[in-house]
Amino acid sequence: MKEYNLFVIKKEYYDYYQKKPLFLFDILKKLYYMQDDLNYGVSLYSQLCERINTFNLKYYLNKKYHLDNEKTFYINKSFVELKYTRIIIRTKHINIINEFINYSKYIFVCDFINNDYFWLSRNNLMQIS
Repeated sequence: MKEYNLFVIKKEYYDYYQKKPLFLFDILKKLYYMQDDLNYGVSLYSQLCERINTFNLKYYLNKKYHLDNEKTFYINKSFVELKYTRIIIRTKHINIINEFINYSKYIFVCDFINNDYFWLSRNNLMQIS
């Protein structure tokens, strides 16, 4: 089972990092594992990323899948956890990530354990089951 972290990147940084995703991945990975200087980490995160609207996503997922959950969802054999900083998906079936394509045009997906990353877009919708 893999863990994907979905970040909503601010538009000005999306424009800059769209062609250089490795740099963005490296920054987010350092933030993910950061243990010292948390004030700096929070400041850097706030510059790069938008806060996740968990209320809207919770409503959407509960309505679509007939659930009544607050922040953790079990959908199609996948765990989806909504946080203000990111969306965490633990799954063997990567196509669940497609659920979030309409939430924002600027979603950057990171698998920190396997050093994998990509921009979520309509052009690269996941076809893996």
